[in-house]
Amino acid sequence: MRIRRLLVATVAMAGASAALAGPASAATTTTTYQSSAAEHTTTYARLVGPVVVDRKDHRVAYVAAVYRCFGEGHLWVSVKQVKDRSKDPRLAAEGSSQISAAWSDSHRNTVTCDGRKHLQVFTVDQTEPYSETSTDPKSSKYGPLKKGYGYVQFCLFDANNTKAPYSQMKFRHVVVPKRHHHHHHH
Repeated sequence: MRIRRLLVATVAMAGASAALAGPASAATTTTTYQSSAAEHTTTYARLVGPVVVDRKDHRVAYVAAVYRCFGEGHLWVSVKQVKDRSKDPRLAAEGSSQISAAWSDSHRNTVTCDGRKHLQVFTVDQTEPYSETSTDPKSSKYGPLKKGYGYVQFCLFDANNTKAPYSQMKFRHVVVPKRHHHHHHH
């Protein structure tokens, strides 16, 4: 039942937008509109704030970003740290997983690619395999994230970026919220 209702709604919306972009109006507006429209059709992403480690599970963390994408989108988010949690430039190089002490990532976050800006919090963890040849999760090879710096890779595939992703790669602060311990005095 729900699927049918969704289909009906989608078809109705498609009809409405087709009517709005009638051949007459399209012909007159395209030329003037193009120059200012370029920035509104480009894919964009910006990391916001620090990487926040989950209070209960330090293998899990949250990465916030503002983004805009088009068509069908797929996102890979990754946070890597070296042993001393510093801004080690080697993390930006190929093969950085070899020197990482902590690595949490995810291909499983959904993105909304409707051409509008979205602020969203993405989750990374250590459940996905640590290499393409292994089925073992990252947690079997890497330690938890810790306070310091992490190298964040935000790689977004969409209609504008089908071959290579639109990428934001930066060192970000990694913060670990304090756990609230409730002491019971008897």
